[in-house]
Amino acid sequence: MHCSCARAAVGVLILGLLFATPVVAQTMEKVAYFPDTIAEKDDHIVRLNGGSSWLLADRTSALAPADVLVVMRDVVVEGKRVRAAWVFVGGEEIPARHVEGVYPTNEAFLTRVVGSEDQGSKLRLANGTALVLPGYNKYISNRWVPPYKALLTDNGLYLFNLTEGRRVWVQPSK
Repeated sequence: MHCSCARAAVGVLILGLLFATPVVAQTMEKVAYFPDTIAEKDDHIVRLNGGSSWLLADRTSALAPADVLVVMRDVVVEGKRVRAAWVFVGGEEIPARHVEGVYPTNEAFLTRVVGSEDQGSKLRLANGTALVLPGYNKYISNRWVPPYKALLTDNGLYLFNLTEGRRVWVQPSK
């Protein structure tokens, strides 16, 4: 595939900005996110079904129609706040830059699951929050081995395992 000089320059910019500031989830950081699916893939560009296109810092081995989760957070680069994005797909975490199109966002908390009990039915987050996975969700999470990055929706109803690319319903522990 042919790669234009402008695209290459943007790729270098992504590498410089985003690799210096990886997604670090230690406690609970407010972020924006949206789930989508790859519609097309071309070299380092992915076009999503929702209409947006993203330039990836690394190629992905994922094929269309793989599900993706795009997570965005503000980072400080040379004293300026910059919106940085990562595409999570098939266990990969790839820095990305928005190229075109619109996308809806939801608010969530980027965190880390640091503990698991009762065969995955009870999870403990990095900030000490305890969650219970009701019903069949515990069968999904019983193979997830902490620590791993996670995204807790702002309403606290769903937890995305960013490594596995799976979402489970959660409740606060009583």
